[in-house]
Amino acid sequence: MRKMLLSFKPEVYEKIKSGGKIFEHRRNFPDEPIMAYMYVSAPVKAITGIVYLGKRHLLSDWREEFKNDIDAVARIEKYQESYRYAMEIDEFQETTEIPLEDLRRDVPKFVAPQMYMYLDGTELLEYIDKHIREV
Repeated sequence: MRKMLLSFKPEVYEKIKSGGKIFEHRRNFPDEPIMAYMYVSAPVKAITGIVYLGKRHLLSDWREEFKNDIDAVARIEKYQESYRYAMEIDEFQETTEIPLEDLRRDVPKFVAPQMYMYLDGTELLEYIDKHIREV
């Protein structure tokens, strides 16, 4: 399973953590299961969890599948204004935090991703694996 660092707004992170969000929506995303460390943007500014993303769904396929459900089509069309895909959230794990200031200090040229970045084979992945623990 590929690993990545995925950015989230604090309110989205909280919805995933509480189990209230079961799909993650993105404009672009790979079609494979992903284990993602969750970087939460300001005011948190830290890696704070892990999310496992499973099957990727194309929203246009759902629009066709649910074409007879007016409410579902309306929701899908609203999401399609900003997103192309929905990925199933299979699992969430809360972790200890790795603050942005530590990442910038200890990992040369670290920049928080705007969307996501792959970690496989990187110094950043080694650093995260050494400094993060499940809660």
